[in-house]
Amino acid sequence: MRSFQSNEEYFEAVAALIRKLELGGHQQAADDLRGGYRCLNGLTDGWALFLESVERVQASQAKRFSREDQQALEAIRAAAHKIVYRR
Repeated sequence: MRSFQSNEEYFEAVAALIRKLELGGHQQAADDLRGGYRCLNGLTDGWALFLESVERVQASQAKRFSREDQQALEAIRAAAHKIVYRR
């Protein structure tokens, strides 16, 4: 699984996935991720809200994504989970 070397790299990966989902016709998933991304405020509660949006997209829409996009979403989820739960 991909690991991110910096917050900047992570945020770029999130933005890239959102753009790719939009271009691929997955507007609702892109909107859900963007909404969660806007909750990031440097505090754990913001990360928890973002994690919830990622998990919601993963559970309800990711089956229609390309394998590459599914893997990107999982890497993003795993990193957010690690931040929220400090594991």
